[in-house]
Amino acid sequence: RRSRARMRDDAVVDSTGVDAVLDTMGAIRQRFSRAHRAQCARAVILSLLWACASSSLIFLNNHLLRERGFSYPMMLCTMGMLSSWLIACALVHTGRVKLKHEAVVTRRWYARHILPIGSLGAVSLGFGNYVYLYLSVSFIQMLKSAVPAVTLVVMTTAGLEKLHGTTLLGVGIVTLGTFIAAYGEVKFSAIGVVMMIVSEFAEAIRMAFYQYVLGNLKFDLIEGLYVMGPAALLFLGLGIVMFELRDFLDNGAWYIPMDSPHYFFAAALLGFGVNYLTLGVIKATSGLTFKVMGQVKNAVVILLAVVIFGNPVTSIQLFGYTLSLVGFFIYQRGKSQQLVAAIRDRDAASAKE
Repeated sequence: RRSRARMRDDAVVDSTGVDAVLDTMGAIRQRFSRAHRAQCARAVILSLLWACASSSLIFLNNHLLRERGFSYPMMLCTMGMLSSWLIACALVHTGRVKLKHEAVVTRRWYARHILPIGSLGAVSLGFGNYVYLYLSVSFIQMLKSAVPAVTLVVMTTAGLEKLHGTTLLGVGIVTLGTFIAAYGEVKFSAIGVVMMIVSEFAEAIRMAFYQYVLGNLKFDLIEGLYVMGPAALLFLGLGIVMFELRDFLDNGAWYIPMDSPHYFFAAALLGFGVNYLTLGVIKATSGLTFKVMGQVKNAVVILLAVVIFGNPVTSIQLFGYTLSLVGFFIYQRGKSQQLVAAIRDRDAASAKE
């Protein structure tokens, strides 16, 4: 009898223990489910905010440069960079953001590492804004689909990336589609296309230089703006003095921002917003997802430019752009295959050790 009673008691204890474990697992699963839903909601909100801010900045810059007559693209992008740097300074000096690499950033290190990156960033921003004086918004977004091709050329030349069959096929299709879109452009401007190519190459070289020189030294967004902002502003200032200041003073163009300061203030804040939200989207999703969303956003901008602003788009251009999108997704598939292969090789090497 005693042994049977003990068995019953043990069974009750075991049953209670199992129930407790199941309850704990259920609670953990529920917490993870809530956390996952919250993370997905955050990613969606950040993505929508980034797409709206980026698209708004594109159309606002186009409005200021073309319709408001403020034909000084370097001054315009300097406003966004200056506001971003000032906000970063305020966050750093009030203690909201801590500098993780303050000991590394000496004057000599800054001159050797950051100044070249700042100069390339200024070229990319400056020429990237100048194209709005020569090309339509829709055609500019189509040309941006060639970024993977430019990036692959620069990274391969610098020895930072190996060629891969699928990636190379995607880049080839992207290049072909971009050429077709350029051929079908109604208001084609050779100067504008050259400026766009220079801007894309400068940005690709800047990213390659950043990856090669800084290596594992990764800056957060605010710290990156705080450290690199002065270098970019220095070279943008030189560009303004060389290309825009004389004409700006001769024409008394200072009255344009004085007549409509809210437009320029909005452009400056949107410049910071796009920079900040870009990092937020990448952290909430991934770099690959961000690139895909960028192509979707470009397609939406093209549609809005055609429907709302009347930018002419021919059927040849649409075919070329569609072909570029197909090439882009093939390119991203190739990048994913390279990443999987690299992880597999690393795991195999670790297993041997």
